[in-house]
Amino acid sequence: MTNIIELFSGIGVIIDEAIFEEGATLNGIQKIAQSLRDNHIPLLEYDELPDESINQFHGVSFVILDWNLSGEHPIPEATIKDNIAFIGNLRNVCFAPLFIFSDEEPHAIQVSLEENGLYTNNCPIFIKKKDELDTTEKFFSEIEAWLKQTPSMYVLKEWERSTREAKTKMLWALSSIHPAWPSVLYKSIHDDGGDQPSELMRLLQNNLSYRLEYPQFDTDIIEAQVDGIGKDDLRKLLECERFVPQASLPDHPYAGDIYSIDGKYYLNIRPDCDIIRKAKKKDMYLLKGSTVDETKINTEDQDSIKFDSGEFLEKKNSCYVAFVQGNILSFSLRDIELKKWKDIKDNRIGHLLPPYITKIQQKYAAYLQRQGLPSIPEEAIK
Repeated sequence: MTNIIELFSGIGVIIDEAIFEEGATLNGIQKIAQSLRDNHIPLLEYDELPDESINQFHGVSFVILDWNLSGEHPIPEATIKDNIAFIGNLRNVCFAPLFIFSDEEPHAIQVSLEENGLYTNNCPIFIKKKDELDTTEKFFSEIEAWLKQTPSMYVLKEWERSTREAKTKMLWALSSIHPAWPSVLYKSIHDDGGDQPSELMRLLQNNLSYRLEYPQFDTDIIEAQVDGIGKDDLRKLLECERFVPQASLPDHPYAGDIYSIDGKYYLNIRPDCDIIRKAKKKDMYLLKGSTVDETKINTEDQDSIKFDSGEFLEKKNSCYVAFVQGNILSFSLRDIELKKWKDIKDNRIGHLLPPYITKIQQKYAAYLQRQGLPSIPEEAIK
């Protein structure tokens, strides 16, 4: 099993009415806090819900919350409402595990969260009674068991660790060359015809991605048995992995953008380096496509769509994209149109990521430069 302390290293937040309580011995939450400090994890401690400071929680590693900060029994409805509002705000700031410890029954807390759309089977919220976690050994044992059932949080923490280390190395390498490196890179982009600050961010992100040292994932977690995932869920996950919807994109065109115009789909294959040079005046090179009739997959018909060994067997003049808005799309390499970004920007529905767009660009380049050959008479074969 992976080292829990290492996985949750970083700044932690504890919100508990008893965190500053004075006494001859440490209470339960103070023991947990002391154990975290002993393992060199810095803590932010509150005995009530923080207000404006929550906006600074975007870099925290985890949050521990006492559900009943009022100390009254039964817990006042106003306290529950405050907790719900806090958790909702926290979700807007960061994706960090939330550990809720309380004297209340976990089921009652779960129901309150579910009623407000804050709790699902895979959400990063862990709920336990305080008397079940009266020692640090029990605390970390429970966290380890919960982590095995929450692979999304485990992968997030491993990703954060790898990204943090790579980012630190990259920034020190750039700064050691010249302290004004951002200005130098931005000027290079601007002189090349690009006038979008986002291009500098893309350059840094691409550089960072190749510096990541990929972790050896814990097989106890990452290979856990997946139950209850159906065809629709699987398609949605695959779509999320390769297609970014419009709501998450910057106001700038790129190769891989997909547009929906008058019931047809269009895929931009023009290289980014051409697009960034005064994009508003540039034409997008759009392959025209449509939705695939999935009833024709692996049939005996002449127009059957062949799917084998995890991929579609494409003809030389077409390509497939699975999945976009739940559909499989087919684009024709024979059918390309030129349209200006300013005329179609409102029709963009999302962006196809590499290596999927790269494969289509490469296939189109080969198709455009192909050498035509005379066809073989059918009588020579049949």
